[in-house]
Amino acid sequence: MTVNIEINQDTISTALAQAVAVLANPKAMFAEIGETLIEIHQIRFAQQQAPDGTPWQPLADWYKASKKRNADKILTADGHLRGTLRYQASQKEVVFGSDRPYAAIHQFGGTIKPKGNYPLKLGAGEKAPRAMQVEIPARPWLGLSAADEQQLVEIARSHLKNAFKG
Repeated sequence: MTVNIEINQDTISTALAQAVAVLANPKAMFAEIGETLIEIHQIRFAQQQAPDGTPWQPLADWYKASKKRNADKILTADGHLRGTLRYQASQKEVVFGSDRPYAAIHQFGGTIKPKGNYPLKLGAGEKAPRAMQVEIPARPWLGLSAADEQQLVEIARSHLKNAFKG
């Protein structure tokens, strides 16, 4: 018994050319990754947890009491930080994050001091306490869990798989 296998070189060449085209022009793939990063981080804000699943440190009592809206939400006074999540997709990469200067202090923590010699007001109203500095604990919001990374890898695989399908 004889078995013959014929391989159509044109089909293989076309599939390889399409895969090379996807790799040579990955902007669409990076844009999809960027959209997914926004979704991942929006969920993170809703769940109020770090990429590793650790809950964010609770708000200071004085700050929680002074919040007019979203008193139960950490890193959400008016939603400005959450609303500034952006990405830029190019042929080489996707860049993701926030352009707000205060994004870093929430990510890494730090000390806030007044610009001048006047103490910081801790809360609302004239009788609110004041201090010469405030410690902000780290509440990591930016980053990827292992599951998040896998989700992004699957996007890349999907783009390559679709290229081979033609």
